[in-house]
This record gives sequence, structure tokens and C-alpha cells, in this order.
Amino acid sequence: MMYRNFFDSHVHSDNSFDAHHSVMFLCETAIEKGLAGLCITDHCEMREYVQEEYTRCIDQSVFDAEKAACVFNGRLSVMAGIELSDIFYDEALTESVLASHHFDFVLASQHNASNGEDIYYTHFQEWSSDEIHQYLTFYFEYLARIAKWNQYDVLAHLTYPLRYITGNCSIPIDLKKYADIIEDTLKTVAQNGKGIEINTSSLDDGIKDFCPPFSIIRRFRELGGEYITIGSDAHAAENIGRGIEKVMETMVSNGFTHVTFYKQRHPLLFAIESIG
Repeated sequence: MMYRNFFDSHVHSDNSFDAHHSVMFLCETAIEKGLAGLCITDHCEMREYVQEEYTRCIDQSVFDAEKAACVFNGRLSVMAGIELSDIFYDEALTESVLASHHFDFVLASQHNASNGEDIYYTHFQEWSSDEIHQYLTFYFEYLARIAKWNQYDVLAHLTYPLRYITGNCSIPIDLKKYADIIEDTLKTVAQNGKGIEINTSSLDDGIKDFCPPFSIIRRFRELGGEYITIGSDAHAAENIGRGIEKVMETMVSNGFTHVTFYKQRHPLLFAIESIG
């Protein structure tokens, strides 16, 4: 089933080190796929900010998004966002980055382990169960700290580590072990009027589920959470919008009526409406 108000709020352009296509090409693809809006959320890893010249990357990302917004005006809503990670490595620097542009949308995430290594490169199959537990405790406590920091708009892919631990390495994880800290994070996000992302990038790997699982989204709503964005986490044009219809179908079947898309750091609610 196709829907109106079909937004993808988590997309990476070639201004991210691990992505492949220009903002203009991403927007052309989004229009071909029937999207109403696209937010460019290129990486900004605070631990590597200086050595990897993230100032240049973010400046170019924002410029490209703002240019595309003019070019595609009336056909596609294009927003300039950012995905911040390792926020507390240098909190003053993080805040200066936030002040450097008029971002439409700020995603907060955590990609690194406590030793600073990106878990993309981690061989979890070589870790003991205790080591994995220690890492996941660190991860969820870090998200809880971000939630209290409160200078973001939406927490991205809340169960991100499962993409690699379970999806890549087939190691099952019982999230109930972390239920209390996840609950506290959801409460903080809801009470502060911030949002949670439903990330679809795990639908095609070993998890075959949303990130986070929809049970967490339901709990967020029960705790008073209102703002939910949907993101493909696309790093290439062909993945824009992937899984978003499935998310919207799941939302409708669970009584949700709106999705959120951000502009100028303000959440805009759009009704989930089917076409035809």
C-alpha cells in the first residue's frame, strides 16, 4: 500500500565518508519513488572531527541540501540535517557544531564502543558474553546521557548494536536485561518533547526487524512520547525509502495516526493516509 506524507528522515549523501551519491541524485531518486520529503543527515563523528575535517563535510552537506531545497521546491521537501555521534567526546565542540548552521533536524546516535572504536569494525564473535554485556550497558547508558543532554531532536536507531551483534554475527541478545535503562531513556525523551526514530536498515539483515523493535515504539507512546520519525539510513540512492511503507502499515495497525518530519528544528505532524 502506498501512503501520502511519505518521508525519509535519515539519509546520507557523499558528504558522509561511507556514502555514495550526491544530494541532487538522492533527491531525484526520492521523487521517482514518490517521497514527499527527504532529510540529509550526514555523519558528524565528534571523536574524529578535527582529523577527518568534518567542518568541510558538514558545510558542504548543508550547502547541498539548501541548494536542492530550492531546485526541487514544490516537488520534494528537502531538509538539512546532521547525525551527531560521540557527542560527549568534546561537548563544547559538539555545541559549536550545532551553532554553526541553521539545521532543520539533529539526529543523535552512538556508533563507537567505550574505547572509541566504531563497532562496524568490531568482531563480536570473538567477544565473550560478559564483554558484550559490558558494551551494551555502556551503550544504553550513553543514550540515557544523550537523552538528558537534550540538545538533539530525535534519538537514532536506539538498538543500533544489534545490527552487528545479532544481524552480522547471529548472537542473540535479550533486551530485557537493559529494560530499566531503556525505559528511563524513553521517559526522558518523551518528557522533554523529543522524538524516537524507527530505522529500517535492519530489515534486510539477520534481524529482520525495525531498529528499535516496535515494542519499544509502543512503550514510548505509552510514556507520552509523540514524535516518531522514520529513516532508511540510506547510504546509496537505491535504498532511499526502503521499508518505510512497512513501518507505516505497522504504525496504523497499532493505532498510530501521524508521522513526524522536522523543519527548522520543529516537529511537524503529518497524518498517515493511504493512496487509493
